[in-house]
Amino acid sequence: MKKFSEFFENWLHQNYYKKVTKIGKEGDFFTAVSVGNLFGTLIAQHFLDLIDKKILTPPLQVVEIGANEGYLSKDFLSALLEFRPELFKEIEFYIIEPHSKLQNLQKHTLQNIDFHHKNSLKECEFENAFIFCNELFDSFSCELINEDKMAFIENFEIHFLAMDDYTKSKCQELKLLKGELSFALEDFFKDLNKACKKFILAGFDYGVLNPNSLSLRIYQNHKIFNPFTSKLQDFFGQSDLTYDVNFTHLYQLCDFYNFKILSFEKQKEALLHFGFEKLLKYTQDKNIKSYENFLQQAKYLFFHFNDKFHFFEIQKA
Repeated sequence: MKKFSEFFENWLHQNYYKKVTKIGKEGDFFTAVSVGNLFGTLIAQHFLDLIDKKILTPPLQVVEIGANEGYLSKDFLSALLEFRPELFKEIEFYIIEPHSKLQNLQKHTLQNIDFHHKNSLKECEFENAFIFCNELFDSFSCELINEDKMAFIENFEIHFLAMDDYTKSKCQELKLLKGELSFALEDFFKDLNKACKKFILAGFDYGVLNPNSLSLRIYQNHKIFNPFTSKLQDFFGQSDLTYDVNFTHLYQLCDFYNFKILSFEKQKEALLHFGFEKLLKYTQDKNIKSYENFLQQAKYLFFHFNDKFHFFEIQKA
């Protein structure tokens, strides 16, 4: 019998992602990146706005974590090349990726771009970084909490048994009675703090404040399956496993490390604040086909993703 977090890690990171997962129409689930280049273009526009407001000051290390095939990085960097090519003299680009097959895919996607691979944050020493990620934290291993019990796995069956003292104390800190608890998120913040003298982390994830229910779910061919009523062995390592991030935990960790939360809002609100209307006007004046394409993508980005999809921006100054 093993803790659910070990089972989750084995399922997702030692099997599913390692095999090179297709995302989008041909995969198990969509992300904002699957919609097209509008998402990455708006993040690039936001990045430039942070520089213009002197919240970020070059020279910079620009880093994506969890890049999968590398399309978000490609869209982001293509937009930078369009809007401000002279900035490339002042940035170094990195992707943090532990899986060799995904590294090879990323090299192919970004074959004309000079960038560096790192296996983990533990290998990094960044002076001044802008880090971006999409649906990273909801891929971190987690425990399942139900009152005074936590989940264990035996023969692909979930059993809720008494939790250890450390997990119990963490649940008490977070006032968590039912939901997911990720110690991997704590490890990430520890590594992030150690790896960067200064950073801004811009991320998107599904999550809630003060969770009161279990949100764990399986995605296969764009259908959702309940892991508590499904045969787990039929999905193990072949389908996506995810959950809603506990944003209360995120806030607590920011407080512990004295990181400043610059923004926390629903993703559609964030994309508007990134200058969607400004981008439309710029594109309409320059290329009507790109303008029409962005309008089509916007319909999906703004209305397809539910209100649990949030943007958060964190700073260590």
